[in-house]
Amino acid sequence: MKSFVLAISLLGILSSCKDKDRDSDSTTLPQATQTGADTGGALVNGTIWVSRIEKSTVAALGNNTTYAFVNNEYSLKIHLRNAENPSGNTIQLMLVSGQDFGIGDYPLNENDHGLYYDSSKIYATDHENIGTLSITQFDKANKIISGTFSFKAKYYYDGETVTVTDGRFDRKYQ
Repeated sequence: MKSFVLAISLLGILSSCKDKDRDSDSTTLPQATQTGADTGGALVNGTIWVSRIEKSTVAALGNNTTYAFVNNEYSLKIHLRNAENPSGNTIQLMLVSGQDFGIGDYPLNENDHGLYYDSSKIYATDHENIGTLSITQFDKANKIISGTFSFKAKYYYDGETVTVTDGRFDRKYQ
């Protein structure tokens, strides 16, 4: 009986700590760091959005950040997901180029995308709805990439738009 009461007490304590952490995370964006902290967040239509899976993984639906050279092209994908909503709420930034990436600003448009997934809708940058990805740290020796982003994206089927601002990421890539 004592074990049962102890287990129930521990569950109550742990769940209250988790709720407190969730509340504090939902009111602030992560700091703009450059240490490979595996964080990400932005304002989506003015509302704070924070990536909830903080470790880079190769698992499906994880927060994958990849950098590769394949078929004579460099590709960079930064995938941030809010795991508390498994049906959506993902921000993805994708660049492809014949030239290597480094510190600097890159346009997000119909070729290099800023995407926002919300439930069953995918909003994407295009020739009219554009944005910028700014790489502020690209440490290839330690596989760390950091920066900021903002973009406006459109849902293709009905023209609805979403505005993503004050975005930041500090990721370890694979």
